Amino acid sequence: MLSLRTLVLSSAALCSTAAFAANQARVDVPFNFVVKNHTYQAGTYRVEVEPERSLVTLSKVTDPVKSMMWLVGPGNNDTYPPAYPPKVRLTFDNMGQGQDMVLRTVQYGGLTTPNLDAHPKHKVTATRIVGE
Repeated sequence: MLSLRTLVLSSAALCSTAAFAANQARVDVPFNFVVKNHTYQAGTYRVEVEPERSLVTLSKVTDPVKSMMWLVGPGNNDTYPPAYPPKVRLTFDNMGQGQDMVLRTVQYGGLTTPNLDAHPKHKVTATRIVGE
């Protein structure tokens, strides 16, 4: 009886680990970027979504202390049926020559952040999407 209980608990732990892994992805950002007047370095970032809390977290893989968290809501999901694994997109705006890219939105599957740079100080000269 004890071994059956251990097997059931182990199975539950594996399922929760798989569900956790299904809600995260990695994205390589090849340039420095700005979020809310803070500069972040180029590198590999983990995007993790918590749909039950409507949250998305972006953190640098090599420095997880530098993480950012935002609320997410239903967004533009341009694939039907939904892709698996879900598409992850970071949208950046270029504010001109010599300027760092500014993170505009984070999209994870059908969830997206609002515009993170709602009041740009300069005119957007280009947009770049990283991920997918």
